[in-house]
Amino acid sequence: MGDFVTIAAFDDYVTANFELQKLEAMGMTCYLADENTVTMQWTLSNAMGGIKLRVLESDVEKARQILNEKPEELTADHTIEDSDLKCPNCGSNNTVEEKYSKSVFVASLLILGFPISVNPIKSCRCFYCGHVWKI
Repeated sequence: MGDFVTIAAFDDYVTANFELQKLEAMGMTCYLADENTVTMQWTLSNAMGGIKLRVLESDVEKARQILNEKPEELTADHTIEDSDLKCPNCGSNNTVEEKYSKSVFVASLLILGFPISVNPIKSCRCFYCGHVWKI
């Protein structure tokens, strides 16, 4: 058996284990170095160089290729059945008419001591692209 080589370092446990599982699923022998120390004492992460993903020297190129692969993009359906209001930016009908103005709410709370929940400027928001427009 050959020596192990560090091919990546991570700051968090979740990402490190996700990448480890990708390599293990491809049949590679690998492990995470300093995983327990960095997870328990996260303040030492910079001093220790993070959680290190280590693979056999003979598998370095194949492992890097697997880690650099881009995942397939998922297509999302951004329409809702019972909505007539469409976003002018993306065409999605996953939208809502905003009934309350945050600025009016906060200003009335600070000035009057109680909140007023109105929206003098009618606006809508698209949940798909985040676009806000006035009616």
